[in-house]
Amino acid sequence: MVALDIVVVLVIPVAAVVGLLKLVDALERRRVEVVSRQIAVTDAIHGAIGPVVAPFVRRGRHGAWIAILAVPPGHPQTGLMVEIAQAELGPASEIVLVAQEPGPARQGRTPAPTLRLSGARASR
Repeated sequence: MVALDIVVVLVIPVAAVVGLLKLVDALERRRVEVVSRQIAVTDAIHGAIGPVVAPFVRRGRHGAWIAILAVPPGHPQTGLMVEIAQAELGPASEIVLVAQEPGPARQGRTPAPTLRLSGARASR
């Protein structure tokens, strides 16, 4: 009976650690899959249109992919971006378009202040 207690005391912590390591490995594989899909969609859109949007990709509740595209309002190639994202993620994916807010109006670029040094050196 004592031998069985010793085995149980030794096996349970090892099994718990192995189980946690497997869980962490599965979560990491899932994260890598999401990142690789996001990179694939970004590269496909940038290859066809140029760097106009940076999509955010995630998994939906039932395993379908969801891509969120922040598109400037009135962009002429929005439909093409949606088609490219749909082709990369599959027909069961969901593409969500979000209006990209315009940045603050720039009146003119103000140069950064520069530090001018004279030719004289400081002496002690």
